[in-house]
Amino acid sequence: MKVTKPASIPLLTYLLLAVGVIFMASSSQIYSQEVYGVPYHLLLLQIGWIPVGSAFFWYFYKIRLEKLDKIAYLTFVLGIGFLLILAIAGLMPCEWNIPFAPCIKGARRWLFINPSPLPAIPFIGVLGFQPSEFMKLGLIMYLSVQLSKLIKRREEGFWVYLLITGLVSFLVMLQPNMSTAVILFLIGSVVYFVSGQSLKKFAYVIPVALILGLIFIFAYSYRLDRFKDFIAGEGSEDYHVRQILISLGSGGVTGVGYGQSKQKYSYLPEVAADSIFAVIGEEFGLVGTLSLISLFGYLLFKGFTLSLQANDVLERVLAAGITFWIGLQVFINVAAMVRLIPLTGIPLPLVSYGGSSMVFTMAGLGILAGIEKRKV
Repeated sequence: MKVTKPASIPLLTYLLLAVGVIFMASSSQIYSQEVYGVPYHLLLLQIGWIPVGSAFFWYFYKIRLEKLDKIAYLTFVLGIGFLLILAIAGLMPCEWNIPFAPCIKGARRWLFINPSPLPAIPFIGVLGFQPSEFMKLGLIMYLSVQLSKLIKRREEGFWVYLLITGLVSFLVMLQPNMSTAVILFLIGSVVYFVSGQSLKKFAYVIPVALILGLIFIFAYSYRLDRFKDFIAGEGSEDYHVRQILISLGSGGVTGVGYGQSKQKYSYLPEVAADSIFAVIGEEFGLVGTLSLISLFGYLLFKGFTLSLQANDVLERVLAAGITFWIGLQVFINVAAMVRLIPLTGIPLPLVSYGGSSMVFTMAGLGILAGIEKRKV
């Protein structure tokens, strides 16, 4: 009698979502009260995005990979369109008011669906999303489909990889959003690497990418200043990092207790989003942070195992690309919290506040769960 193994990807997905909701309730109250006059405004918004993300998760969970071709193409074309709009808007100075692509913190990274003077959505207000989050999944799906086709026809895929990945990364860089552009480039490179294509030409990509990255750093003086401040331990960003480290250090081994964080009172930057890991560390200590990292670690282990065990090229590259995407964001977020790298604004998948990130991450995990389903 065949024993059916339990599907672990859906369980891990909703367990991480639950962790996010629990700590959103603790971390977002002060900010929500100050900005919206309601202590649980951000929490309710985040909970409201879970059914949307779940719809995407279960849709991609059930879809056959053979039918992913058209969806991948449509997602990629839409994503390129969104990024082109932001790239053009990003060339305009922030003094210019572009309602559907506003300048927030010096960059145009959001598209608003109902900007003023259009009516606001009750409770939500202005609805917007980040096309770069949309494109992370779009890049993985489209590049995976194209490379798998080329491999079956025994054709070279290097230039396809370079064109697709380079175009997407370049458009995101123009917003400007260098950290996400680097993530997209690395995701595309991992998909190409895992596909089994020749790596001879790929060896030239790394030095060229490093040179282009340095050019973009020096093209925007604030990026160079941020890097210098990070090395020297100076500037407003270092103040925020010190507050994060104080938060993590205050938690000790077992934490100060749920809801008892003091650093969340206007000390931590983006407390419900980028810095939620610090709140977890303060309230549940080293035990809490290691437990969360272990959950992510097991999810990554399952994802890469699925990629290694795949019999089909498309399954292999999809599983590797999605798993690497999530793992890279976890690493960047946590590394920034402990001052290994500068703060980047990259959220902790499924845990940090953010509808765009949650919905598209759940869609990707739905694909991964579907691959797992076919293995059990």
